[in-house]
Amino acid sequence: GAPGLVSTRCTSEMAQASTIGFRLERSLSRAPARVGSRDTSSARLRAPARRPVPRSLGGEKRGNAVRISASAGASESSPFRMIVLRHSDSCTQDADLRDHDRPLTSWGRTAAAKLCSELVAKGWAEPDLVLCSASTRSRETLGEMVRTHAPLGKAETHFMGSLYAFAAMDGLTADHLRETVAGLVERDGLGHVRTVMVIGHNKGWEEAATDFAGQTVKLRVANAALLEFAGEGAGTWAEAFDQNAWRLTGVAKHGLREPEKECETEFGGDGDGPMPMPA
Repeated sequence: GAPGLVSTRCTSEMAQASTIGFRLERSLSRAPARVGSRDTSSARLRAPARRPVPRSLGGEKRGNAVRISASAGASESSPFRMIVLRHSDSCTQDADLRDHDRPLTSWGRTAAAKLCSELVAKGWAEPDLVLCSASTRSRETLGEMVRTHAPLGKAETHFMGSLYAFAAMDGLTADHLRETVAGLVERDGLGHVRTVMVIGHNKGWEEAATDFAGQTVKLRVANAALLEFAGEGAGTWAEAFDQNAWRLTGVAKHGLREPEKECETEFGGDGDGPMPMPA
């Protein structure tokens, strides 16, 4: 996956996906994960060889996992920020593969890494909280970004089936993100959270970014809308969402030449089939 690669052949991608360790553990036949739920894959995305954080620095042990409040010392005067990030390019050659299980292409892996580098350059690569769709392509997008920038792996991370499901529904994604982020922060006592990254799918992600920004936002694969709260007097995420005063500071992009699609699923991969699928 060198920059400029335009083939999206996935001859070896399925084998690569299994070695990376991002196996999907939910099926679409099950109910979407409840708000804020985690699965066992969250630990795999954290930066390796990270020392436990003393309780005085914000570490909180839960069973065998340690939830690290990496930004516990962040200034409460910092603005609320959202990174609305669409997953990278995925493989669509195997018609028998469920949409939910499509892995990234080689180009997609490179694009995810390039996008992460762009976020680092812009100062948007270290969110306090990451909410990621449970789909394989979303998980792998996050995985490539963590490999590119290890501090990203320190964020509180949740994989959520609901982010996949809501993205296919007309006009519901923005409200779902509002309720999920505000509810999770309040429920888990994450008052330090000032920057949230949400990773998911079109059409919902473009609709949500457009809703928040108050202007049309287009998100191709491996693009991220960068939103900053521009209202006044909001002390919590719920209050910020109530005002809905967000400023679009830009759309971060991977900077590569777009791939040439060689095949598509029966749904076209873009939610245009008889049963809409998130793109």
